Amino acid sequence: MYPTEQFEALAVEDLRSVVGAGDPGYSPGNNALGRVGPGTGWKWLGNYYTPEALSHDQAVRSNLARGDGRVMAQLEALPKLPAAIGSYFRARFHPGPDDKQLSTP
Repeated sequence: MYPTEQFEALAVEDLRSVVGAGDPGYSPGNNALGRVGPGTGWKWLGNYYTPEALSHDQAVRSNLARGDGRVMAQLEALPKLPAAIGSYFRARFHPGPDDKQLSTP
C-alpha cells in the first residue's frame, strides 16, 4: 500500500525527545540542579527532579552569575517558584515523562 521509502526509522533518543522524554539537563552532582527543594537539603521531600524545578534553579544560578546577591537572585526567580512547587506534587503522584525520582540525592 505504501512504499517503504516514505518511512524513516527513528533512534530511541530521537523518539524520546519527540514525545517529551528527552534528558532535560538534570545534574544531581551540580548541587542537585533540577531537584525540587533547596539543593540537597530538605531530604524529607524525596529526590524528585522536574523541568520546572530545573527552570527555577537555572534562573537563580543565572542571577547569581550576573552578580546578584543570594536574596536578590531568589527574588528575581520568584515567578518560577509556584510552577516548581506544583511540579513536586505532579512528580510525586502522577509523574510526567520528564519527571525523575532518583534514589540518592
